[in-house]
Amino acid sequence: QASAIFASRSGASSFAASPRARSATRKAAMSAAQTEQVQVMDGSMGRLIFDMGVPRDTALWSARALVDEQYHSVVVEAHAQYIRAGSKMITTNNYGVQPQYYRKAFGDEWEKHARTSTATAVRLAREARTQCGAEGSVRILGCLPPICESHRPDLTAKMMETDGREFCVNFYRMTVEELIAGGVDALIAETMNNWTEVELVLEAVGQRMPLIVSMEGALRSDDMTPMPAQRAPEVAKQVLAAVAAGSKIEALGFNCASPEHILAALVALKDAGLTEELRKAGVQLATYANINDNQELYDTGFDLEKFAEKVKDRRKDLVGSGHLVWCNRFMAAGATYCGGCCGTVPDQIRELAESLKSSEKA
Repeated sequence: QASAIFASRSGASSFAASPRARSATRKAAMSAAQTEQVQVMDGSMGRLIFDMGVPRDTALWSARALVDEQYHSVVVEAHAQYIRAGSKMITTNNYGVQPQYYRKAFGDEWEKHARTSTATAVRLAREARTQCGAEGSVRILGCLPPICESHRPDLTAKMMETDGREFCVNFYRMTVEELIAGGVDALIAETMNNWTEVELVLEAVGQRMPLIVSMEGALRSDDMTPMPAQRAPEVAKQVLAAVAAGSKIEALGFNCASPEHILAALVALKDAGLTEELRKAGVQLATYANINDNQELYDTGFDLEKFAEKVKDRRKDLVGSGHLVWCNRFMAAGATYCGGCCGTVPDQIRELAESLKSSEKA
């Protein structure tokens, strides 16, 4: 079963070049998703706003566009491009609003600035939705970022030890309050390093709002070893237990990892019978892969400054329609929420949305 879904990285570009192959994969994906409507998510915000003129700030990253008012219109336009491309869910641009970045930039006043930036992120997303006349068709997801750093379970553990668990929960409580007050439709915990980090989010959110829990798709160990096939079933069981206990988790996601790692996680869930268990519990599967060519950086320990130096590098097999090829594989493996992460652009989201429309007509 896994071999029928999985395709090698080396074969992806030739598969992408064949319209007949793409059509066959679309049909397989829609069959796997049964009659459920696949929801199109958005793509990378950081990459897009940098291409649109926001400076690459190695302290605040994409949050620079929230702190500096002259770039607010850029954030609005970036959200609007994804809506016009066909996204039915857009995520607020506060991924970089977290303690490590904001303490470095603002010192003792970091929390005040974090609150303001989070509120601003919601306001700009709502403004984009209004401009597009999409209030009734597009959901705004309020971002709950990693507590310390992406792809770094070791730093997450260190922060919890140094600052204390209550500090971490309080950060998420503050973020949740601002997101809900601003008017988001649901929350999304993105690129979670491990279940311990998810537990911080669950405590902060409670039962106040629907929540998508999206794990860093490689599901790394503390020594950075990718373990998607081994750990995905464990995470799914933890999600099921949390739902049974009352958490409003609407989807389990895998993001910001190579498509190979994300597909390995999905296949592991399907082989263990957990895809169906999640579906019966009302939990969707969400995927949005990272298409940058930075695997070595992630495997050796993600560092924002080093990442900024390589941010222009995309995997050649994932540019253009290469992204759609993998989205089709994700849907064939059970994903019903699908979009893009680092490196993706509105044109790729448009191709995904148009592909789904064509499948519906067929």
